[in-house]
Amino acid sequence: MRPLPDRRGVVLWGALAAAFLVAQQVTGKATRDALFLSHHPATSLPLVMMAAALVAVTSALAVSRLLAVRPPRQVVPALVGLHAALLLGEFLLALEAPRLAGILVYLQVAATGGTLLSGYWSVVNERFDPWTAKHVVRRLALGASVGGVAGGVTAFAVAGTVPMATMLLLTAGLNVVALVGIVRFGGDAPALPVPPASGILSPLGTLRSVPYLHLIALLVALGAATEALLDYVLKSRVSATLASGPEMMAFFAAFHTGMGLLAFAFQTLLARPALQSLGLAGTVALRPLAVAAAAAVGLVDLRLWSAVLGRGSHDVLSNSLFRSAYELLYTALPDREKRTTKQLVDVGFEKLGALLGGAATLAAVRSFDAPERALLFLAGGLSLLTLGLTGRLHRGYVATLEEGLRAGKVRLDPEEVVDSTTRLTLAETHLTHSRPAAVRGVSSPAPPEALAPGSLAPASDPLLRRIADLRSGDAERIRRVLRQSDGLEVALVPHLMALVGRNDVYLDVLRALRKLAPQSTGQILDMLLDSGADPVVRRRLPRVLKASPSPRALEGLIHGIADPLFVVRASCAGALAAFAARSPDLRVPADVAFAAVHRDLEGALAPQTDGTAAMPDREALLEHVFRLLSLALDREPLRIAAWALRGSDTALRGTALEYLENVLPHEVRAVFLRFLGASEMDRGRPREEVLTDLMRSSGGLTSQDRLRRRGLRPRR
Repeated sequence: MRPLPDRRGVVLWGALAAAFLVAQQVTGKATRDALFLSHHPATSLPLVMMAAALVAVTSALAVSRLLAVRPPRQVVPALVGLHAALLLGEFLLALEAPRLAGILVYLQVAATGGTLLSGYWSVVNERFDPWTAKHVVRRLALGASVGGVAGGVTAFAVAGTVPMATMLLLTAGLNVVALVGIVRFGGDAPALPVPPASGILSPLGTLRSVPYLHLIALLVALGAATEALLDYVLKSRVSATLASGPEMMAFFAAFHTGMGLLAFAFQTLLARPALQSLGLAGTVALRPLAVAAAAAVGLVDLRLWSAVLGRGSHDVLSNSLFRSAYELLYTALPDREKRTTKQLVDVGFEKLGALLGGAATLAAVRSFDAPERALLFLAGGLSLLTLGLTGRLHRGYVATLEEGLRAGKVRLDPEEVVDSTTRLTLAETHLTHSRPAAVRGVSSPAPPEALAPGSLAPASDPLLRRIADLRSGDAERIRRVLRQSDGLEVALVPHLMALVGRNDVYLDVLRALRKLAPQSTGQILDMLLDSGADPVVRRRLPRVLKASPSPRALEGLIHGIADPLFVVRASCAGALAAFAARSPDLRVPADVAFAAVHRDLEGALAPQTDGTAAMPDREALLEHVFRLLSLALDREPLRIAAWALRGSDTALRGTALEYLENVLPHEVRAVFLRFLGASEMDRGRPREEVLTDLMRSSGGLTSQDRLRRRGLRPRR
């Protein structure tokens, strides 16, 4: 991936593309529903809903195959352009045959709705490396949110002022602008390969062999079936209440806009608190609970407002709290299983649920004169069934995550964990290893009864009172100290460092220590470099320092990359890489970085004897080595070389080895090639030629590499 000459400009084009893609989706949905219901009775909806589900599955499979052989930056603009061209054709058809146009538009919007947005986020994954993506994704998501509101407001404003068919022209125009944004955003960034697993897993085989995935698939299918039932009830009420196409257009535009605004508010204000207090299963349970309550209201008073309540509650929670928890459910799975099955579950089982919901709706329409109450009753029943499933989902998540953590198949950074379920599981699996009873220089927190506030601190000394709370072992008392508005004293740093090893308060303590780090770098380094201190505390302290780059911290972290413990060395190397990215003047001398690489590789190749600290697995060590090399060499070619060495493209791997032979000192090169199981080659080509070849050939991924890449997080 080539460096971006102007990241701000690229992000602006990306946000623009996201805004117009979501805007066209909102106007497309409003036009689809209004056009169809204007020319077809509501009783025709079940059949077209089932047909739309089949079209969506076929479309998703076709696009997946296409993305397996072409990078997203090429495929997605072509799909957006095709979508715009088809809308233009349907506009012309609507002038002569509006009934047929209504069916085709319904099917097309169903086929492209999620596919285009999923493809856009694939372009994002291709455009940015993971570190950069973390910093820009919020601005891109903000663009998408603004686009949703703008699309709904636009559709509402023009409803009734232009013929309904003209809305197809407007939607096509939004697609054209989105196409320009995606082309400018995608640029010429080559996709990077994903590390291949040893052998290719079958999605269905993996699904059958992992019971936890059965629960996720059932959750998705039940949710999609419930949505199909509620969708029919809403559209049936609209058809019975509103007479004209423009009125329907205005209604659906207002509905999608309002639901988008509510979803954005829920996501912004409630998602994190819900995950922290309710955990994953509790947050997932909010949607079926709300839908069941709304269905009960609809059974009592079946009118348009209650239909809006039912469909809207499902829509708002699906796009906010439920989505936040649902994506985290995959945390328990190893990357290999996740990439293999996520698309099958997300797309396949969702459309299977939509098909079942459409079939149930069709049966109700043919069995009852007024099927809405029967469908609401069924939707409420499915919601209660889903609610009962969440308990099993919680147990399945915890058991699967514990198994993955203990087997080393799943690695989590507690700093990145948001929900309480995963935090508690991390603590209970003793992932951080057993800790000594005391940290040298700082006693471990005593139990609450041993350090009651009155036994250690007189009421007149607030500092001693805070120390007593920090040493009490009570998580709530500790957090109360950290939340105090008058700030924390540097004198508390030793007591805060003793708490860094506790998973339940780690993130709160980390934030507090980062505020104090500039005034207490020396204390933190003393603990970090103390070989007798708690290993968990030592490996986490570099995360405190990386937020406060300074020459003193740099010097201490350089000592840290020579520590006997690999976890400490790796954490220090990560902090040094963050220093290099944020403060280019704080650089590790190249000879120091190369010496650290040589030392780690020699240690990995040396025979292990009793009493020697266990070495990390090969993948973790390779990642650490490349992080160290990035302190002395250009990051972009190194990143491509790292992906190439893990990938399945033998030609690209050879180019990467040739590049490393050109840039590494002789001693480091020899031990690195031995570690990789490669022999030295005759370096006949100059370094510049090899570098150019590496950058150019990095786009040549195998179809399996690209297919696995599609397992990265889609947005719908």
